[in-house]
Amino acid sequence: MASSRWWLYCQALLWRFLMRIGMFLHDLPPPRPPRPLFTRTVKSDSHGHSVVLHFYCPPNYHQQRRLGHRYPVAVNFHGGGFTLGCATDDARWAQAVLDGVGAVLVSVSYRRAPEHPFPAAVDDGVEALLYLAAHAAELGLDVSRVALSGFSAGGNLAVTVPLRLRGRVSTVVKERLGRAESTQRLVDQTSDLNVVALFCWYPILDFQESRDHRRAMSLMPDKTLPAFFTSLFDESYLPDLDERASPFASPVRASDRILAEALPHDVFLYICEWDMLMKEGQSFVRRLESLGKRVRAMMIEKAQHGWDKSPNPFRDQGSVDILYRDACADMKAIFER
Repeated sequence: MASSRWWLYCQALLWRFLMRIGMFLHDLPPPRPPRPLFTRTVKSDSHGHSVVLHFYCPPNYHQQRRLGHRYPVAVNFHGGGFTLGCATDDARWAQAVLDGVGAVLVSVSYRRAPEHPFPAAVDDGVEALLYLAAHAAELGLDVSRVALSGFSAGGNLAVTVPLRLRGRVSTVVKERLGRAESTQRLVDQTSDLNVVALFCWYPILDFQESRDHRRAMSLMPDKTLPAFFTSLFDESYLPDLDERASPFASPVRASDRILAEALPHDVFLYICEWDMLMKEGQSFVRRLESLGKRVRAMMIEKAQHGWDKSPNPFRDQGSVDILYRDACADMKAIFER
């Protein structure tokens, strides 16, 4: 039986508080992760809400921007089941991007469930991309070189945001009679925007398949996320069961045509061996390969979901950083083509 929205919200508040403690411990070991250099608040014309963008920037960013330098952009979406987490959780990943790529990393503080269920998060991701495209010159960004990254729920957004953006552009163009001004503005915003790669870390890709079934089919069922977490996440973000089949929630349900047109040629998936999401990740890799995408799938052995966000300050951060640096080397090579 589905929980009430009030009870889901109370649970979310508790786990958000505990997660902040966990992330404080996660950030303790040296070197300490960076803080955003600045933030920007995006006001949505269509929904009336605000989305905060956190900018992690290379050294001398302001000086180089004034000299006319344009940086490639990595747009990141944090994890937390669309319910927990915040935009600064992936600061160690941001440091790797700054060091290894020399790009600006923009972390999106999207709206969380249960206060804001689907499609709020994916719409906020679209708004973030449109804002960066519209303000690229003043921000010193080269939006012809954009990579999307995300962890867990954020990995889902890294895939679904391009699908949603494509759908939004198509819808507005179809309705352009009487909306010429708004249509032209959207076309102008997206004309230079080019997402060249996705970097998805242990993403959820299918909300229709039963969590119990996925847990039972996992290599190590006792190592998967517990049911109280997955129920909180799924009921908070997608209370309407019919919406779980939407390609903007479950990208595995998108048609081949949509995936082929909306997603970039280069896709990187990092899958945890002990994660209940492993099999759907592997299936999605094979499907993208059949569509002609260049897909690199990395299996992280003996790792649980969210393995890189451990609150244990004595963890082996070095093994995580190796994978981060490897991903950044791939991102840099794509940006330099």
